[in-house]
Amino acid sequence: MHIHEGVRYKCARGIFAGAIMSLLPSLSYGKTEVDSPHYLFGDWGGVRTMLSEQGVNLRLGYFSQTAYNAKGGESSEVAYADQYFWGGYVDLHKLVDWPGATFSIEITNRNGTLINQEADMPFLLQSQQIFGRGNVTRLTQFSLTQHLLNDTLRIKAGRIYPSADFFAMSCAFQHLTFCSGGSSNYISSSWYGDPLSALGVQVTYSLTPELDLKIGSYDANPATLSLGQGLKLGTSSGQRGTTAVAEIAYRTTGFKGLPGEYRVGMLRSSLDKQKQVNETGYPVYTDPSATPMLDTEYAYYINMEQQVTDNNQGGGLRWFVSLIQSDDEVSAVGGVIALGGYYRGLLTSRPHDRIGLAIGRNSVSGLLTAAQKRYLAKGIDESAFVQEHEYPIELNYNYVVSEAVEIMPSLQYVINPNGNNQASDALIVGLQVSLNF
Repeated sequence: MHIHEGVRYKCARGIFAGAIMSLLPSLSYGKTEVDSPHYLFGDWGGVRTMLSEQGVNLRLGYFSQTAYNAKGGESSEVAYADQYFWGGYVDLHKLVDWPGATFSIEITNRNGTLINQEADMPFLLQSQQIFGRGNVTRLTQFSLTQHLLNDTLRIKAGRIYPSADFFAMSCAFQHLTFCSGGSSNYISSSWYGDPLSALGVQVTYSLTPELDLKIGSYDANPATLSLGQGLKLGTSSGQRGTTAVAEIAYRTTGFKGLPGEYRVGMLRSSLDKQKQVNETGYPVYTDPSATPMLDTEYAYYINMEQQVTDNNQGGGLRWFVSLIQSDDEVSAVGGVIALGGYYRGLLTSRPHDRIGLAIGRNSVSGLLTAAQKRYLAKGIDESAFVQEHEYPIELNYNYVVSEAVEIMPSLQYVINPNGNNQASDALIVGLQVSLNF
């Protein structure tokens, strides 16, 4: 008896080429060149520079994560998951003389398998954060942003995702616990982080250059999760609700003049959801028909990052702390805590390489744990067990082959997988590859 694992998470060259060709007639060469070494294919024979001078910037990337369970699971397996990404970002002031406006479109394609499933070793949060939301191509963003009042007010609307604007933190690890794009999905099941997106609006108001107030409202429709959603702009049919997010974000250089970011936020969702404990006081999966619904859900989070040292080469030590407290009544994973850091430029001969270490605690809902204990005491199911906390630890080294190619081997050790203290600990060997075209 266990919690069903939450899933996380090539742009076609024809699409990319078509976009380029449709824009070429209106382009002219400018003086500023694109930073070619940052891209595997360079400046595309000057096309990038042509586009950039007209306000059009394109991104094409590939990202993969491979995992091998050296310890734990029913058998030793290898799992591979990847993502192809295409993004287009248009400065409408440059392109059509629309001051303060930008247009963004992002398309994501995911493929592959998850080691937790392949080796039959359930975790609360998965070892390959790039896996999830189905092997399908999705419209991840289609939005218009308007900057007003000398850029103190920014309004974004369209098909967007909350993790682009809220709960933002660096993602320097392979395990889901330590990446905001994935772990933020555990704030709520109606938090549709990338590669998903939903129709919505997001507003940022800068009280000062250091302090932002943010609010966002998103369509909370479970049909968004469907593989059939794909490249559709709207989400039709299905149960509807609204997910609202508010955040205070503070940027500072108060610690030795080094940059830091501190965020606190909350979420409210009006989407009806089934509670984790049924009317008999037992876990929902023992008898779902006897489980009441909750019509309003609340969750909270804190996210802190701070540069601690500066090695005078653009690197040094940066630490982070993040905490998620979901609604225990409807969320199987009630809390996620992550603590860690990474050092860039540990070796003077390799100033861009990065070494990282992080530890987390993923906790099952306290209400669900109590219900499991009651159920276990009844002796109804001999296979029943109680879930509490899972502790993932990751050590990695990100090797920068070039500005366009990075390779990151990692070791993950997971204590009490799936929150079951009777389960054997697991050791995962990982490899992450990132290419920027």
